Amino acid sequence: MGALKKFYRKNNIKTELKSEVDGKEDKKELKSRGDGEILRDKALKSGPRRIAIVSGKGGIGKTTLAINLGYLLNKEFNMDNVVVDCNMTTPHLGVNLGLYNVDVTLNHILKDESKAEKGIFEHNTGVKVIPSTLKLTDLSEVDMFKLPEKLDELNMHAILDSAPGLGREGLAAISAADEILFVTQPFTTAVVDLYRCRKIAEKLDKKILGVVVNNRNNRNHELTDNEIEKITEIPVIGSIPYDIEMERAIVKKLPLSFYNPKAKSNDALYSLASTIAGFEVKRKKTFFENLLNSFKLNF
Repeated sequence: MGALKKFYRKNNIKTELKSEVDGKEDKKELKSRGDGEILRDKALKSGPRRIAIVSGKGGIGKTTLAINLGYLLNKEFNMDNVVVDCNMTTPHLGVNLGLYNVDVTLNHILKDESKAEKGIFEHNTGVKVIPSTLKLTDLSEVDMFKLPEKLDELNMHAILDSAPGLGREGLAAISAADEILFVTQPFTTAVVDLYRCRKIAEKLDKKILGVVVNNRNNRNHELTDNEIEKITEIPVIGSIPYDIEMERAIVKKLPLSFYNPKAKSNDALYSLASTIAGFEVKRKKTFFENLLNSFKLNF
């Protein structure tokens, strides 16, 4: 806990934050938090971006979202990027892509045992990642707060797959990022901790892109986007529907749009990637989708 306390003191962060959101903010004001700056003028011209994908609790879908955004931004938006596994105690990024034993990991990079570029592995789909090690012995003597200087060695965009919550690894990912993309699911237990995460991100002067609602099933018991915005004070900028094809893609260790281009979640992922990139690229329809549409037009 020593490193955490030092971090809080350095950044003048109070550990006692509001437990409830008092008052109301209208939707227009909420949208200004995420800002129209999300849609930047051809984001590629502004230099490398560091986007941390953050959640208040685990099991929300951060890693899956990081992989799919990394794939789409590279393939469809010409944004050369690397996805970095910042969840070092329970790393899943490499596992989700079938990378179990690699020679260089983020652990080695942070311990100055390797250059950052040596830790980049390219999946056969084109997704570039820096995984963390699965070995417990490699957790010792790792300083997560050296992450910014290591990312400086890479002249490319970085998507940081954060650890959940506000522990040491989660704080390090938020600190290393310039922009924060929150992800949640439409349930109170998944949403409430985002408020505290937002307060920390704002204290560190990070640009908040918004929140993505994952696994939306449109059931009556789910929180609405408006309710999520009221609790978190963060604008909802995307909603990804529950999709069995996403589960199958995870099992196959592939990005969804590579595994099944016509899966129903793809449109939502393309829309989110367009928002982040600052310009729109629509999903290309498959041959059978175009054929079906032609039949609909003729009848």
